Amino acid sequence: MAARILRRWRALSGGRTVRDRDRRTVVACSGGADSVLLAAVLAGVEPKPILAHVVHDIREDGSAQSDRDAVKVLADKLGCEFVERSVRVKGLGGNLEENAREARYAALCEISVEVGACVIVTGHHSDDQLETVLMHLIRGAGIRGMGGMSAKREMGSVSIVRPMLDVTRDEVEQLCTEVGLDWVHDLTNDDVGYLRNRIRHSVMTVLREIEPEVSKRAAGFVRSCQEANELVEEAVSDGLALRAKRDAETWSWARDDLREQPRAALAELIFVYVRDVLDGVGADSINRRSIEAYVRAVKSEDTDPHTHRVGPIVVDVQARNVVISVARPAAS
Repeated sequence: MAARILRRWRALSGGRTVRDRDRRTVVACSGGADSVLLAAVLAGVEPKPILAHVVHDIREDGSAQSDRDAVKVLADKLGCEFVERSVRVKGLGGNLEENAREARYAALCEISVEVGACVIVTGHHSDDQLETVLMHLIRGAGIRGMGGMSAKREMGSVSIVRPMLDVTRDEVEQLCTEVGLDWVHDLTNDDVGYLRNRIRHSVMTVLREIEPEVSKRAAGFVRSCQEANELVEEAVSDGLALRAKRDAETWSWARDDLREQPRAALAELIFVYVRDVLDGVGADSINRRSIEAYVRAVKSEDTDPHTHRVGPIVVDVQARNVVISVARPAAS
């Protein structure tokens, strides 16, 4: 399993043309079994990875400090550099879990730039992937959402890679036990007030009773959705995106041109814009409702102007034109 994880890490971080010393890596390490195993596997490579631990202010039971200490002990044991960050998300508008995830990735990217790393690895495994797909299904996602987490994504100058998506949670914990790796249990994972935890503790339990290898079986479906979305993305990039009138940060089209397009293409157009103009930054904040509202406005016969905030961008749907631009912070 360790060899498999290493092969995926190398394949996702440049392949055979890149030497290990040129793929300086930060491990996003929470102290859970998945990130502990990932850190231990990559610690066998030179240069050793940096273990980064991000603490947010959601937990108030004191366990955050013990988790941080556990990751520090692991780093010392593996001979790895340890870096930590604290982020504040309570009190922010919107979804708490999404805010925490965005803040965590932003902190990891900052750490990577500071230490000269070009790769961030996370310990997401196949059970996480299936949980993500089920969450997206419940929320009414399209093919992009049903593709779950990608094995690799770019955030500015840093690549975020997930080399463990073909490994199950049980396999991770079994190997940690066999080789004597301790891990911590995040008590927030037991809070069924969060949708992911409700799926993990109820739906996933039933699915495993029906098919013990369900997360591995679902992997083929996820790959098919990812491949389908890649075809849509390619078609949008080579078609709609090229037909836009552009300046540095603004793309515009005749509304009649967009009105004729399939809904999947209109949805994907938003992600292509964010990818090309914003280097993918803010893509996680794009939600289904904002996408659907913008698509409905484009498709409707209503000629009144409508402005839609979609993640990090603004879409102005006018009588004759549709204009996408970067959202600007409100003046104080």
